[in-house]
This record gives sequence, C-alpha cells and structure tokens, in this order.
Amino acid sequence: MKILLLGGSGFIGRPLRQRLERDGHHVSAPSRRQLDLRQPRADWRHWLENVDVVVNAAGQLLDQPAGALEAIHHLGPLQLASMAYQADVRRWVQLSALGADPQADTLFLAGKGRGDAALLASGLEARIARPSLIYGPQGASSRLLLQLARLPLWLLPDGGSQWVQPVARDDVIDGLARLAAANEAPEGVVDFVGSEALTLADYLRQLRQLQGLSSPAYILNLPSQASRALATLAERWPTSLISRDTLAMLNRGSCGDPAALGALLQRAPLASGQFREAP
Repeated sequence: MKILLLGGSGFIGRPLRQRLERDGHHVSAPSRRQLDLRQPRADWRHWLENVDVVVNAAGQLLDQPAGALEAIHHLGPLQLASMAYQADVRRWVQLSALGADPQADTLFLAGKGRGDAALLASGLEARIARPSLIYGPQGASSRLLLQLARLPLWLLPDGGSQWVQPVARDDVIDGLARLAAANEAPEGVVDFVGSEALTLADYLRQLRQLQGLSSPAYILNLPSQASRALATLAERWPTSLISRDTLAMLNRGSCGDPAALGALLQRAPLASGQFREAP
C-alpha cells in the first residue's frame, strides 16, 4: 500500500516507518517543515495522491507555543482528514492517548479527544490507538523515569501511589502496523496497554532492577499541594516534561484492558516486568 506517515522522525514514527517499509509498503513521511499541522495549507493535497492509508503519529506534550496542542491534535488533522476524504483515501490510523476525551481537564487529553471525535465522524475508516505510558529507552518520559529510578532517594507525588500500565514501544509499533495494513483489524478506538497494572513506585523499582541496581531506593512522600507547587515551577522550563497538566494526568491513572491489543497482536502484550531493553 501507499502510506502517508506524519511524525515519521519521532520516537514512534521512525521505527514505524522502518517496520512498514520492511513489510513492503511505500511510505512517504514529510517533515514538519513540509507538512506542519499547525499551519493548514491547500498544497497538502499533493501528499494524498494515490494514498491508501494515512498514519498520524505526530504530536507533542506541551502547549508551546500557546495553541499548538489544539492545532496539532485536532484542527490540523481535521483539515487533512477532510482533504483525505475528498481524495478517496480509505483509512486513517491515529496515534492518540489513553484517557483522551473532549471534556478532559488537561489541554493534551482534551485536544486528543476532540481530534479523535473529529476523525470518527470524518467518513474515513478511522482506527485510533490510545496508548498508555510507552516504554522505550529513547523516549523522553522513559529516559526521565530511568534516570529517576537510578537515584537512591525518590521524591514522589503522594508516594508514587498512582496506577500506571506501561506498554512496550515494540508492541505499539506492531499494533499500529496492523491497524494500518490488516483489513480485519478493528475500526474505532483500541486501548494500547501492557498486561500489568502497577503503582508508579513499583514501576520505578522494576526500572531500577532493569538497570542492574539491586539496592532499594528510599521514597519521600510529596503531598499534593507541594507537588502542584513544584510542577508550577517546573513548567517554566521550555523543555520540562513536568507541569500541572502532566501531574494531573499522572494522578488520574493510566490503565485499561489489554484484551483488545492482545487480539490485535494475536498474543499478549508485554507486561512491564518483561521489559528488557535499557541504556
């Protein structure tokens, strides 16, 4: 098939492109300069010529500059999806996020939710992957957690009692490739979660062991009010992954039913205790 891949140079997009090309598909992957979802243009149409599937793996976590999240996750994809429908593209695969909801209380999840809703109403065959926390050493959030896990002392919001259900990047790549190419894959929303739910503190313990550290770390409980104050300070740094929104997403939890991803992969997704790749 001919596949248009957005976000093809990112943490998910780069290995996904390699996988799709290895499977024999022709993949075009414009750079952000060539196709910037923040700036809709009529000449996007030429990217859609003879395309069978659009795979959108573009996205960002922080709203920098202001309005970027709504443009990248909702308004830009909506404009391109309208062009895709007119160009007779038959399928759109979207990399969204677990908990995406137009009414969510964070800009990231609300924008993702509005984008998902627009695609489901677009007339295209929409297949939407909603991953939980994605594990892969090259990912920014994974690097942060791996670094934290190595420390002898962890200062964690509410003692790290939040529930997470990490999913391996390779399982995400495999699932997206199947959503793109397999005719029998389901339309609509599929949660991409690993086979095991655990607390943030327990996940950090697993990451610590993964890096060959057997000694336990000490946990200091950071109360909610103090966590929010520190997050407010941290978001002043342009590249910080810590903000009031990311803290709110952590506190809401990131868990789901792995059955749908298991059916798509035709095997159980990895549990976090089975992760083996580390720096």
